Amino acid sequence: MSFDTQILQFMSATGYRPMKQHELANALNISSKGQRTDFRHDLYALEDAGKVSRLRKNRWGLPDTANQVAGTIKIMPKGGAIFIPEQEGESEIYISERNTGVALPNDKVSIEVFHSEYAERQRERRGQKDLRAEGRVLQVLERASDQTVGLLKKTPYYCYVIPDAPGFKHDVRIDNAQNIAENHKVLVKLNAWVDPFKPLTGNIIEDLGEMSTPGIDVDSLLADAGIREEFPDDVVAEANRLSGEVTPERMEGRHDLRDAYTFTIDPETAQDYDDAVSLEPHSAGGWLLGVHIADVSTYVIPGSLIDKEAFKRGNSIYLVDRAVMMLPKELTTKVCSLNPKNDHLTHSVELHLSPEGDILSYESFPSVIHSKARLTYTQVQEFIDGKHDHGIPEHVLRRLENLWPLVQKIRALRVANGSVEINTPEIDIKLNDQGKVEKMMPRSESKEAYQLIEDCMLLANRAVAETLMAAGKPAIYRIHEEPDEEQWAAMGMELQALGIAALPQDRQDINQAIKLAQGTAVEYTANLAILRNFKRAEYSATQIGHFGLAFDDYTHFTSPIRRYPDLLVHRLLKAVELNQQLPLSMDKIEMIANHCNETERKADELERKSTEKKRMEYYNEILNSPEAAKFKGYIVSIKGKGMIVELPDSLQRGMVTFASITSDWLVANEELTQVCTRGGKVKYTIGEEVEVALAKVDTARGFVDFILADQVAQPARREKKPRVQPDMKTGRSRSRGKHRRRK
Repeated sequence: MSFDTQILQFMSATGYRPMKQHELANALNISSKGQRTDFRHDLYALEDAGKVSRLRKNRWGLPDTANQVAGTIKIMPKGGAIFIPEQEGESEIYISERNTGVALPNDKVSIEVFHSEYAERQRERRGQKDLRAEGRVLQVLERASDQTVGLLKKTPYYCYVIPDAPGFKHDVRIDNAQNIAENHKVLVKLNAWVDPFKPLTGNIIEDLGEMSTPGIDVDSLLADAGIREEFPDDVVAEANRLSGEVTPERMEGRHDLRDAYTFTIDPETAQDYDDAVSLEPHSAGGWLLGVHIADVSTYVIPGSLIDKEAFKRGNSIYLVDRAVMMLPKELTTKVCSLNPKNDHLTHSVELHLSPEGDILSYESFPSVIHSKARLTYTQVQEFIDGKHDHGIPEHVLRRLENLWPLVQKIRALRVANGSVEINTPEIDIKLNDQGKVEKMMPRSESKEAYQLIEDCMLLANRAVAETLMAAGKPAIYRIHEEPDEEQWAAMGMELQALGIAALPQDRQDINQAIKLAQGTAVEYTANLAILRNFKRAEYSATQIGHFGLAFDDYTHFTSPIRRYPDLLVHRLLKAVELNQQLPLSMDKIEMIANHCNETERKADELERKSTEKKRMEYYNEILNSPEAAKFKGYIVSIKGKGMIVELPDSLQRGMVTFASITSDWLVANEELTQVCTRGGKVKYTIGEEVEVALAKVDTARGFVDFILADQVAQPARREKKPRVQPDMKTGRSRSRGKHRRRK
C-alpha cells in the first residue's frame, strides 16, 4: 500500500504544523507494524524526491523552497560533508553526517539551508557573533556514479563490500558473492537507495583480484573511475592498419626539413617522442629555432574509431606505476613517435629570434624531419653542469652550446614581462617488483634540462595561439584567470604570516614575494601559499590569456600524442594554413573544451590518489617498524583542531592535533595563521619548520596524523574536570562545558 498521496495531502492542508514521524502516522491512522514500515519507506522516498523535508527537532513538513540550493556534496573522511553550490560565487556549506541522507560522494544534491540551534549556542558561548549556516540533504538529483570498488568481506549471514573511497562511509550489502573469495577487490554496481535506515545494496560486476596482488591498488582506482586501460579490439585493429612510412604522396605540400639537425630530449623511460627541436643561425642574423611536433592529425582522422576513443579519454594519465595512454601504443610508439634515424611527418613552428631572445617573426607549416639523435634529460643536464662524459654527439653538442644560453635569455625576458616564476613541488617514487615504495625523492634532478625544452615549447604554443587568433575563426585555447579578490587577500595574509612583507595584487608583486622568500626558512611554504591561491588553468573556446605565463594568447599544440586539445589544435591550424573551411563550430569547440577539462581533472585526481596510496603504504610500514622515525616538515596550514604539516621529501601531509601537544593548551588565532596559548603567547606560525613523528596512518580513509617529535612517549595530558557552578534559577549545579579533546 502506498501512503504518498495521503502524506502530501495531509501536509498541504491549511493549519498543518510539522509533526514527528510517529505523530504523523497516528494522525493518518496508520497502526499496524506492516503499514508503519510501508509508511516510513514512503516518507523517506518523498524526502529523497524533495517533496517533503525533515525540519528542526526531527519534525516533517513540506520543504521551504526559498532555502533550497543545488550543488555537489563532498563527503569528508573524518565526518560530515561540504556542499559546493552550483551558482558561482556562493559560499560552501557544512553538512553534518546525520544530515547527509542517502547522498554518496560527489553526488549532485538539493539541500535545505538552516542554522543549527546547538551550533548557534556554541558560537555565542565563544563570543562568535556570526552564525554559520548548515545544510540538510533533501534530494539526490544525480548520482556521481552507480559503481564503486571495494574489499569483499563475508559473515555467516551475509556478504558486504567496504568501499575504497575515503568519503564512502556506507558498506554495500552483496547477494552474488558466492563464487568470489573474501578479501578480493571487486567492482560493484549499486542499486537504487532511497531509505537511509536501510542498507545500501549492490551486485558484483567484476572480480579484480586478491587484495595483496601487486598493482591491485591502482587497478582498483582505475575501475572505480570507470577508466579502461586496454583499448577496444576494433580500435587496436584500426591502429594496426596505419603505417608511418613517409611516401612521396605524403610529402606533398610539406616543407622538407630532413637535412636539418633535429633531435629529441626526453626522460630515460620515455617510449614515445612527440617533439623535436633544431637551431641554426638565421640568414638575417640571430637564430632560427625549430619546434617540430609529431603530426598525429594525419593519422587520427575525425570520426574514426581511434578519434572517438581519444576524445573519450581526453588525455593520457600518468600513474605511479603505469601510464594509461590516450592513443594506442601501436600509434604512439611506432607510427607517430619521432624515433631517430627515420623520416617522420611533423608540424613545425620556426621562430626567428634575435641574439637576445626576442621573437622577430615566426611561421608554421606541415613538414618532414629526420631526427638525428635521441637525448635524455640526464645527458642534457650533465652538459649544462659542465660534465664531459654525457655521450652527446658532436653535431648536436654544438647546437646545445648555442641553444642553452639562448633559452636562458628567452626565460629571463618572459619573467621580466611578468611571467610567474614558481616551482611546483613534485616527487618521484620508485617501486620494487612487489609494487612497494623502494625510494621516494623530490623531483629536482635535470631541472635546467626540463626548462630548456619547456621554454621552446612555450614559444611554439604562443606562436600557434597568435596564428589562430589572427585568423579570427573558432579555436581552442589554454586559459588561466588571475586570482579573484578573496584569493589575493588570502595570499597576502598568508605571506604576511610567514614574515614576507608583500600584499600581491599583480604578477610583478608575486615575483617580488617569491624573491623575498628565496633562500629563507619559509621559501617552501611561501611558494605553497601562492600556488594554492591560484585558479586552475583550463581549456576554452574564448581566449582570455594566461595569467601565470603573462601571455595574451596561449594554447596547447606540442603534445598531440597525449592531449586531445593539442590534436584538435593541429587540425584547426592546418585548416588556417591551407585556407580551408574550419571543421568545428564555436559551440562544438566549447563542448570539447569542457569535456577535456573534466578528463584532465579526473587524470590529476587519479595521479594524486595513486601516489597517495603508495605513500600511505610506505608510512604505514614505517609506523609499524620497531624504530621510531622522525621527519622534517613545515606547517602549511592551521585548522581549528590542529596544524597541517607537510614533509618536503615526500609531500605527505598530516595533522598534528592540539590535543597531542601536552605542554600547553593551544588554540588557533582567528586568521588561522598562528597557534597560541590561552594567554595569547604565539607558539607556532604557519611556515615554521617542525620535527614530527608518525602517530597514525589510516590507509582506509586516506589520512596521516603526526605528533611533534618532542612529544613522543610523553604521558597523555589529563582532562580537566569542568568547573561547576549553581544554576541561579534552579539552584542545581550545571556544567560550564569545555573543549573536548580528540583521543
